[in-house]
Amino acid sequence: MPGRRIRGFPMMFPGLPVILFLILAVSLGPEEARAQMVSGRFMTSFYSFQQYDTSNTAKMSLRGFEAMQLNFGAGNYQLHTYLLATNDFITKQPNDPLLRAANLYFEARKIGNIVNLKLGRQPVFSRVGVSSFDGLSADAKFLDDKISLVAFGGALPPMNEKLELNSNLKDNMLYGAQAYYSPFDNFRIGGAYVNKSFKPPSYYTYRLTELHTNPGIQDSILIDPSAIANQFVSGDLFYYTDRISGYFRLDYDLNFYQINRTEVSFRYSPFRSFSANVGYFHRDSRLPYNSIFSVFDHSGTDEFDLGANYMFTEDISAFGSYSRIFYTGDNSNQFTIGTNVYLFSVSFSHNDGFAGNLNGVNAQFIYPFMDRKFVLIASASATNYKILQQLSSSNRLYSGSLGLTYRPINLLSISLQGQYYQDPVYKNDFRGYLQVSYYFFKNFSSN
Repeated sequence: MPGRRIRGFPMMFPGLPVILFLILAVSLGPEEARAQMVSGRFMTSFYSFQQYDTSNTAKMSLRGFEAMQLNFGAGNYQLHTYLLATNDFITKQPNDPLLRAANLYFEARKIGNIVNLKLGRQPVFSRVGVSSFDGLSADAKFLDDKISLVAFGGALPPMNEKLELNSNLKDNMLYGAQAYYSPFDNFRIGGAYVNKSFKPPSYYTYRLTELHTNPGIQDSILIDPSAIANQFVSGDLFYYTDRISGYFRLDYDLNFYQINRTEVSFRYSPFRSFSANVGYFHRDSRLPYNSIFSVFDHSGTDEFDLGANYMFTEDISAFGSYSRIFYTGDNSNQFTIGTNVYLFSVSFSHNDGFAGNLNGVNAQFIYPFMDRKFVLIASASATNYKILQQLSSSNRLYSGSLGLTYRPINLLSISLQGQYYQDPVYKNDFRGYLQVSYYFFKNFSSN
């Protein structure tokens, strides 16, 4: 709040010493490592909406977001940060205000002209594990980049991504590796392994007394869940040319000893204006090995997809897709058709079967003007749906948005958007969104 003095700032920001240490490591290090380049992005956003509780009582909220992405360093040494602060200025929310750290790591590139190292909080995008962790990763390429290796390991951050280490490192770990091999252009074969353990936080709740002699009396007890784990291996093949491409992927669950996911897809484009694709997907529930959900019966789905896209001109095209999904004892059909005409696009979607019945129309319009300094964006949708196919009555949902983006210079953009939503629960709901983004780059090199 303006004018309010924040006490105990270092305690509210426990990761501040880490940031200062990494900054000093770069700026006071060897001559070739001193900070010569700074780039980043600041984003200030406000989002207003109504919250409804179980008694159908509404509360207004005004969420504020301040995101800072900062990269600085020189040559092969850089510090990368991505911080996010959130607060609600009308309705008090748990843990507000909160400072989160999505990224905060130091990077050293081309060590021995082969290895790149990252130390700190960083993301990992393995096919069987997408997460962030506090630790160390290394990647290297060999044989003219035909072989690529990545290894990573560390502790999972707290659930809210606060700028501090997880207090329970033993039960919150992530490590793995992945490798790629490209024997020739347009072809790649790869494999990955990920092991992730996670302990849900403890909490207090009410339970009947142990002896059950007086069912009306309950005790508040501590629920302390055990750590849960995922462990997967994955392999894939990818081939690509302008006319044809193919992809195959297989994920195997090492804890349940079963295939968790299979994907096969092909694309064929006999000429530039037309392409068609076909695919098959098998997906099982990705359940932690020793969680309570793993004791229940569960089954996967099998999905077959068809799709096509045709360009009449550079600005006019039509597309369509069809999917048939098989569940245990039932199935579902889904299809979408649509067209893009210059600045306007419209599509129709239909779902039926086990996933529920839905018919919807979506339209979007984008119009830049005044040398693209202004961009007008409008969208609208109308949907008729039933959660269960056997129900006689259906529900209707309407939504729309109108927004304007102003970019006076390339490094600054201001976006304002209004959103409207109506369904049987929310009745008439209006929301507002404002974002200001600023990019910057500064090179301090004397060259």
